[in-house]
Amino acid sequence: MSRPVWTGALGFGHMHVPVRLYGAVSPRQVQFHLLHDADGARIQQKRVCSADGEEVPFEHVVKGYEVRPGRYVEVTRGELEAFDPQASRTVDLEDFIELSEIDPILFDTTYHVMPGEKALRPFATLAMALRASGRAGIGRLVMHLKGHLCVVWPHGRGLVLSTLHYADELISQDSFPELSMPGPRPVETEVEAVLRAVEARTVDFEPQRYQDTHRERLLGFLERRAQKHGVRELPPEAPPPVEQEVPRASRAGRAAVRGEVSELSTGGSLRLRPQAAREVRERTPRKKPVGTPARTRGKKKA
Repeated sequence: MSRPVWTGALGFGHMHVPVRLYGAVSPRQVQFHLLHDADGARIQQKRVCSADGEEVPFEHVVKGYEVRPGRYVEVTRGELEAFDPQASRTVDLEDFIELSEIDPILFDTTYHVMPGEKALRPFATLAMALRASGRAGIGRLVMHLKGHLCVVWPHGRGLVLSTLHYADELISQDSFPELSMPGPRPVETEVEAVLRAVEARTVDFEPQRYQDTHRERLLGFLERRAQKHGVRELPPEAPPPVEQEVPRASRAGRAAVRGEVSELSTGGSLRLRPQAAREVRERTPRKKPVGTPARTRGKKKA
């Protein structure tokens, strides 16, 4: 069995039911990796600065929110943690509604709800009560440092929980000009013809009847290609490059160019800064390398 994605409890009045959440859907899309055509090695993605083209270590990466085009407000990880929702291991069921009242477009991700240790009896009690009432419970779930609106309802022999989108996250159909203006009135004979076609193809919904034919065709093609052309083994990874000592003058120059970013990341304050780093370079005076002789005017000595 897979590991639970969340462990906590469902709360309702005096009831406290320990539960575990497991993913109810396992996507089976065919995934591809990026390989180097010359040697078949995996392609690695690196964090590269768009201004100087150099790789940026993770400890020097800060988050920025674009307040205006090309201008960002930078924040530190500590500042963002202050806004994380209060961690809670209980989903308090605040309201109860009929499941059919929820617009299907609001559903996000669904999980199986399994009883926790020594919680079979209260779990079965809650599931039976919800099934008898024909209602679903609305609550709030905190998972992965993010708050979610959720709904819990009986399904099969147990319970399921689905996270829901908030109402202000939906895109209204009124924003599309195609539906904002009244269209032509349908012809009744055409509507009746469509109704007859719908009735002729009406069946009971059985999910097993519908297969991912695209995935099956693609997997068949990959199997045939492997048999015909063989497979390529992944070469051993190259050893990490030996770090070379950087001259002190070069380190000072880089620190001067990045002075503004390092100051923000350590100070933890919110500041606006332009996106282009060219302005920083232009303001930074160039230092002469240590040991460079001064140029002299005059004739060369004989």
